[in-house]
Amino acid sequence: MKILQMLPALELGGTERGVVDLARAMQKEGHETVVISSGGSLVAELQKMGIPHYGLPVHQKSLTGLLLVDEIVKIIQRERVDIIHARSRVPAWLGWLAARKTGVPFVTTCHGNYSVHSLSYVMGWGKRVIVASHAIGRRMIDEFGVPPDRIRLIPRGVDLSQFTFSLERFEKKQDLLRILLIGRFSPNKGQVEFLKAVHLLRSRLTHFEVLIVGSEGRGKHRYTDLMNKTVRQFGLESCVKILPPTRDVVGLLASADLLVLASLLPEPFGRVIIEAGAVGTPVTATWLGGVVDILDHNENGLLFPPGNIPVMAKAMLEILTDRDRAKKFAVELRKKVEAKFNLEQMVQKTLEVYQEVRKKKKLLVIKLGAMGDLVLIVPSLRMIRSRFPDTSITLLVDKKLAPLLGNCPYLDDVILVDRKKLSNLFYLFKTARRIRQEGFDLSVDLHNNKWTHLLAYLGGVVQRFGFARGRWGGLLNRPDKTFEVGDSPVRHQFRILSKLGIQEFDDTLELWPTPEGLAKARQTMAILNPQEKTRLIGFVMGSSPNWPSKRWPAAHFQELGKRLLEKYDARIVLIGSRDEAPLGEAFHHFGEGKVLDIIGKTGLEDLPAVFKQLHLVVTGDTAPLHVAAAMNVPTLALFGPTDARRHLPPGKKVVVLSHHLACQPCYEGVCKEKDPRACLTHISVDEVFENCQRLLSV
Repeated sequence: MKILQMLPALELGGTERGVVDLARAMQKEGHETVVISSGGSLVAELQKMGIPHYGLPVHQKSLTGLLLVDEIVKIIQRERVDIIHARSRVPAWLGWLAARKTGVPFVTTCHGNYSVHSLSYVMGWGKRVIVASHAIGRRMIDEFGVPPDRIRLIPRGVDLSQFTFSLERFEKKQDLLRILLIGRFSPNKGQVEFLKAVHLLRSRLTHFEVLIVGSEGRGKHRYTDLMNKTVRQFGLESCVKILPPTRDVVGLLASADLLVLASLLPEPFGRVIIEAGAVGTPVTATWLGGVVDILDHNENGLLFPPGNIPVMAKAMLEILTDRDRAKKFAVELRKKVEAKFNLEQMVQKTLEVYQEVRKKKKLLVIKLGAMGDLVLIVPSLRMIRSRFPDTSITLLVDKKLAPLLGNCPYLDDVILVDRKKLSNLFYLFKTARRIRQEGFDLSVDLHNNKWTHLLAYLGGVVQRFGFARGRWGGLLNRPDKTFEVGDSPVRHQFRILSKLGIQEFDDTLELWPTPEGLAKARQTMAILNPQEKTRLIGFVMGSSPNWPSKRWPAAHFQELGKRLLEKYDARIVLIGSRDEAPLGEAFHHFGEGKVLDIIGKTGLEDLPAVFKQLHLVVTGDTAPLHVAAAMNVPTLALFGPTDARRHLPPGKKVVVLSHHLACQPCYEGVCKEKDPRACLTHISVDEVFENCQRLLSV
C-alpha cells in the first residue's frame, strides 16, 4: 500500500515529526510513503530512508495554488498512490481536487482547531477524518457537520525506543532548575502569559532558568518582538532565553525539570507532552482541548485554567519544589504514554483506517424520477449489491416516492430530497453538502439530468457514472455517451452498470409489501366479499397530469368492465391518484359489491400489497403498470404515444397492446393529430377483452 502524505512544510513541528515517524514505521511494515510539502529541515530524514519527497508550494494560500492540481495528479499516477492523506487546509484542497480527478480515496487528519470558515470545511471531506483528541472530534462533528461514523480517533504516538526514561533529575538536588516551553510563537500559545507567570514565580523561587523554544514562521516577528519586550519589561533577561527551533527536542526535554504548555486556545493534542512523559519530565498545562486526553489533574501532572497567570505560577512552583510529587507525576505519565500514546498503536490504527478506506466503499445511486422509474431501478440495485456485497449503498430519491422502496434489502441508507426545489441554488448547495458529508466513492446516476449531475459533482463523489447528456454531462468522470440509443428500461441502465464491472444481467422486478400492508389490503378487498373463484381485476384509467395522451378512453374501460362482470365472477378495483377520482364516478352504478373505488385512497407504500391481491390489471403506460409487473400480476398494458420497447417493464406476465400507427411514438403529452388519441382509441374493447380472457385463463 502506498500513501501520499500532504502537508504545508517539513519543519520541526509536532505534525511534521509525526509524519516522519509514521513514514518510518510504515516502511518497516512493508508499506510505502510519498510526501508532498514545500520543504524543510526534515526532508533530509525522509531522503535517508529513501522516501520520495516532492517539493511543491502547497503552503501558499492563493488561487494560483490551484495550478498545482495537475502536477499532483501526475505524481499520484506516476507513484501509483493508493490513498491521499492531507494534514492541513491548503494541501487538503489540492489533495481533494486531485482525488476527484484520479479516483484515489481521500483522508484527512485534523491537527488544529480550525475556524468555522468555508475554506476549513475541506478538512471534514475525507472519506475518514482522523482526529488526535476527543475535543477535535467533537468540534468537527458540531461545527463542521462531519458524521460521527466518519470520525476516527487516533492519538499521536511516539517511538519509545527513541526516548530514554530517567528519574535521575529527582534523585539529586539541582543547582539550577530548568523550565521549558516549546511551541510556535503565537498569541494563542500564551508565551506572554507564561512570562508573566515566570515573573510571579521568581518572587518565590530563584534558582531556575527558562527556555522558550520555537518561532513565528517564515518572515514573521511581531509576536517575537512582544515576547522580548515582555522579558525586558519584567527584568527577566538573566533567567529567560528565547531560542530557535531545534531538532534535538528529546535532548532538550531530557535536560528539563518541568515542561509548561500555556495555550489560551484548545490544543488539538499536545505531542510535546507525551514526549516529555517518555523521558520523565513532569508537565503542567492549560486545562482545555486535547491536553485533557493526556494529563489527569493531580495524578500525572497539574492543569490550570487558560490565561490564569497566578494559578500557572503556583502549579510551576509546586512541581519544582515538591520533587517527590513531581517524580510520581513523571512515573504515572510514562505509564500512560506506554499504554495509550506509543507509535505502534498510532501506526496500527492509521493502517486500519487506510485498509478500511480501500475496502469499505460508499456508493450513491441517484434516481429522482417518477414512481414507475423508481420501480425500474430495483434490478439495477440488486445487480449493484451482487457486484459489491460489502459496499454501503445509498439511494438519493424524491421524498414523496421513498416509501415505495422502504423495505428494499439492497439499500443501506436513503437520502431524501424535494426534486422540485433543486432549481433553488440554496437548496441545491444544501443537498450537495449533505451528500459531501457522506464521503461517497462512487455515484451511479440513473436519472441523468443537470441537477443530478450537479449534485454528484458538488457533493464531492470521487467516481461519477452516468449518461452524459448535453454540456452538463461533462460533470461526470465515468460517462456513457449512448443515452439516445434505444433499449428496454433495465438494459438501458445496464449500459451504465457495465462500466462498474457488472457483467451478469437480471431484469427481474420486485417490491416488498410489509405484513401490515398485506393485512390492510386483504381487509380492504374483503368489502367485495370475494369467493374462491372470484377474480379481482384492477383498472388503472389515469396517467400523469402531463400525459393525458396515455389514457385509454374511460368509456372503453366501462364497457370492458361490463363484459368482465358478465363473463366472470369478477370484481373491479379502481386504482389511481387523488386527482383521477372523477374517472371512477361512472362505475358507481354498476351495482353494490361489484366495484371497489380506491382511487386516491392508497399511499405509495400500500400499492404493492394492493396489487398482490389482484388476478389481472389493465392499465396504460403509467406508474402502476410497473408496480403490477413487480408484483408479478398478469397485466395488460395499453401503449399509445410512447414506445413499449423502451418503457415496458420486464415481466413474464405482462402483455402489451399497441397499434403502431404512423404517428407512434410521438412522446407528446397532448395529442396533436386530427383524430385525437387514435393510437389508443383504435385499441378496441373487443381485443382488450380477448386478451384479458387469455391472461385470466393462465
